[in-house]
Amino acid sequence: MSTPWRTYADPPQSDGALDAAQRRSRGRERRHDVDFDDALDDYASGYVVWMCADALGAVQGPRAPIIDALAVDDALPGPWEADLLDLARRRGLTGGAAEVMAQAYQAAVAAIAAEPLHAVRAAALRRASRLAKDIEPAAVASSEAAVRRLVSGKSAPAQLRSDHVSLRWGAEAGPAQDLGAELAQYRESLPEPAARLLAQYRVADALADSAGRVLILMARGGGTDDVILLEAAPAEASSREDDFGAWRDGSDVQRVLLARESVPLIPSEFAGWSTSADGATARVWSRARAAKSLPDWGPKRARARALGSALGLLHATTGDAASLAGYLGHSSRFPEAVRAAMKSS
Repeated sequence: MSTPWRTYADPPQSDGALDAAQRRSRGRERRHDVDFDDALDDYASGYVVWMCADALGAVQGPRAPIIDALAVDDALPGPWEADLLDLARRRGLTGGAAEVMAQAYQAAVAAIAAEPLHAVRAAALRRASRLAKDIEPAAVASSEAAVRRLVSGKSAPAQLRSDHVSLRWGAEAGPAQDLGAELAQYRESLPEPAARLLAQYRVADALADSAGRVLILMARGGGTDDVILLEAAPAEASSREDDFGAWRDGSDVQRVLLARESVPLIPSEFAGWSTSADGATARVWSRARAAKSLPDWGPKRARARALGSALGLLHATTGDAASLAGYLGHSSRFPEAVRAAMKSS
């Protein structure tokens, strides 16, 4: 289904003149006009969210792994129905697994719908942490593990291990040059406390590859007892742009800025953006993590439940959660409609 870009080009907004109960009631009324079957077939309910089903994974949070959207550059505003069905297709969820995914999505949206707007992100983070409590922590390696793996523990001053970085990227890594202006631009995109913290560190080493990835080792002192690893990847166009339109004006930098706002579950520390010195590449920066593969989330239905819950939390924090919760309701009709939609697709 092809949709004009103007329908989905702007981030979702809720009506600030209506309270949550009024928006929920309006959502229930909308269900009478557009039933679940029509919504799943034509994306017709009209509720817009940040679509990020293709980016779901797990990261190490402050206390436990957190299920989240990891590929921040590949998000796009669009209909929640398309994203939910896309999640099921990408993960092979049909039959009972698709129904479980829909039940979890429905419950997650409802759990956030009554929260004040300023409290939604904190509530979603808490629920996302609980979702991931059964994931093996070793499968979601932290930034500290990345330091141990990618930084030489014997050298002074501290240096990156180019052989391990090349293995991580699957491409040869060599010295990165002239990053001063880009690093300054990256710091300007950070919240002030994080920018002040980084200002106390110096660049000890930096590597890059031909694809535009960069890894910077920042250190205080000469050893590896106080270092930070920052990794950047080029911003990619969303795989959904053919169906739902490109970012307005097609700007890579704008895409990075908007995508960064589309994943509110991710802890925001050190998440930022920059452009290359020649302006040809827009990059998304974050603290480097050791793990790149998804952890084992257990049997298919358990994975379906976790994925559906995570997507529901993401949609609820970036769209009009109360209206969407009112539309979805609490009955089994919605999960049954999703199951039928996956059977017919």
